[in-house]
Amino acid sequence: MRSDPTSTTRVLYLAGWGRSGSTLAETMLDRVPGLVGVGEIKFLWERGLLQNRRCSCGTPLRSCEFWVEVLGEAFGGIPDDATVRALDAASRRFRTRHLPGLLLKPASPPGADRLAWYYAALERLYRAVAAVSGAQVVVDSSKFPSYLTALLASPALDVRVAHIVRDPRAVAYSWQRHRHDPDAPGGARMPRMHPGFTALYWSAWNLATERIARRCARPYLRFRYEDLVADPDATLRAVTELSGVPAAAAPVGRGGEVVVPRTHQVSGNPMRFQTGAVALRLDDEWTTGMSLPHRYLTGAVTVPLRHRYGYKDT
Repeated sequence: MRSDPTSTTRVLYLAGWGRSGSTLAETMLDRVPGLVGVGEIKFLWERGLLQNRRCSCGTPLRSCEFWVEVLGEAFGGIPDDATVRALDAASRRFRTRHLPGLLLKPASPPGADRLAWYYAALERLYRAVAAVSGAQVVVDSSKFPSYLTALLASPALDVRVAHIVRDPRAVAYSWQRHRHDPDAPGGARMPRMHPGFTALYWSAWNLATERIARRCARPYLRFRYEDLVADPDATLRAVTELSGVPAAAAPVGRGGEVVVPRTHQVSGNPMRFQTGAVALRLDDEWTTGMSLPHRYLTGAVTVPLRHRYGYKDT
């Protein structure tokens, strides 16, 4: 039975700069009754359907039973390639290059009047995810502040913003690591970035996220990756309260592990493919592995916002 097209779908949007722990946060939130984590929906069209990359369940997305049912609910079946390319092209309009404009003027998506069809498609998609999963809230970890404006322009989406931040020096160190991406075409590695550029992006993305959420007067919560690891129960309770579902205990065992079942996340960190017991521990390798010049550079570029978020000089 198809979902009610006039209903409002609640979306918990995980925002923040990459390598900040959003995949871990989403994996834990997916264990909370009433929530379903589906990864970075912004990349559903390109990586999921055009490239047919794997869902986190391990199945190519076009063959994944969950996504086949979702797309059938939303569009009557998997959209044809022309439609998917049009949806991907519309999604690409919400890019990082729009951040300066979003910081300087009221948050409004580019070409809003010409993208009504795209917003309607997003509404159908998120509504279908909720219907197929049976969840009250769809957790989307797309992170992009620019893509957030697309969701905010969709009247049938009740968007709440959970903004995850992490020490920018840890983030910069993570962006320098050589890591294999098991889902990338041709066995490519995950992208790398110089600490100076990472620091600039960290500042711009986080400022833009704050500005957009507050200008639109949407429910907003900022939380730290470090607090999620140190006190997962209190942190998850705050995030679930933001989402509007009853608070639940953090899914952490006595040994400090999270038991991860099979999920259906689109794109994101390769850890989304892990199942079973996953250790919940602070990744602070940067404190011993990061070079002093890179540490000082990242710290200097991010100092105003870093201090406001509680990350002091070391």
